[in-house]
Amino acid sequence: TETGVIDAADTGDPVEPDRGDAPPTPGPTISDPPQQTNKIKLPGSSITLHENPEDPIRLTAYSLDWDKTLYTRSRAGAFSKNGKYFQYVVNAAGTQALGVDREYDSDHYAIVSLVDRGDGSATPLRIAKAPVYATVPQWSPDGSRGLVTLYEAAGKTSKEYGYAIIDIARKKVRTVRVKEKDAGKWSYFWRGDGRAVGTWALTGKTKRIRFYDLQGTVLQTLLDVGTPLTVEGDDVSPSGKLIMTYCKQDDKKVCVWSTAADADARYRVPFETDRLIGWYDDAHIAGWRRKGSGYEAVVIDFEGRVKRLLATTSNAEEYKKQYMRFTRAD
Repeated sequence: TETGVIDAADTGDPVEPDRGDAPPTPGPTISDPPQQTNKIKLPGSSITLHENPEDPIRLTAYSLDWDKTLYTRSRAGAFSKNGKYFQYVVNAAGTQALGVDREYDSDHYAIVSLVDRGDGSATPLRIAKAPVYATVPQWSPDGSRGLVTLYEAAGKTSKEYGYAIIDIARKKVRTVRVKEKDAGKWSYFWRGDGRAVGTWALTGKTKRIRFYDLQGTVLQTLLDVGTPLTVEGDDVSPSGKLIMTYCKQDDKKVCVWSTAADADARYRVPFETDRLIGWYDDAHIAGWRRKGSGYEAVVIDFEGRVKRLLATTSNAEEYKKQYMRFTRAD
């Protein structure tokens, strides 16, 4: 593995808002989600999963107690505790996974392992030297690259550092240190075309989404697109054209925006949530909401209508510290 550190310079020009009077784009014609056929009680937790083999997303890992405990799913479908990694995300083909190792290697490098889900072997990839560490692994839309967000431990806290791009075929790593101080508090995510990564840039009350190329140059800034919303999976829709945030001055609605430019929101979805699972498909969102003394994860359309139950948890305290990683099938 070779690791090169590149400083990112803010050389991009922000995209000017387009506030024309064009009618909203019609929603995609996608059928309702299939109803759940399997109910699975997840080991070690209060979570019950409701799934259908025809679902476009499939739960492949979940973590409890702020990533202290990780469960991963085998290709046969069984969940088991995994003590090697903090976080684990499977590619769309189901053949490989990226796992964030719990320990630095003997030379004090943070490691992300490329896991072969066929034979279980893992290739350790050096990301950056301590005290820098990696988190939130993500696959590019075409599966050719991996992405991790980097932070630098500083005493009992951490500060933003940048991101790393993993070339899967070549098993090479490029580490990018981002200079802009307003970027990286929220994790980095793939743009829909896989040629750039985005993150929130926050300065006081100013909230923007900034996209960088894979070498760290600023490409685009979305100036007026609501406020950050936690998304457990992919921030950008399967088509690569849409992104979700809280609506401005209204965190009881999820706004859906074009990733091309920051015109008005395409949709304002009435759904009160503190965390989304992500995109179910290009016409449905998957997210969590309060349900009695616990929470439930549901699939909703852009009108906020619930179309399907995905998961339930009866333990609100456990819910606050758990994350579920779904994989989008090819």
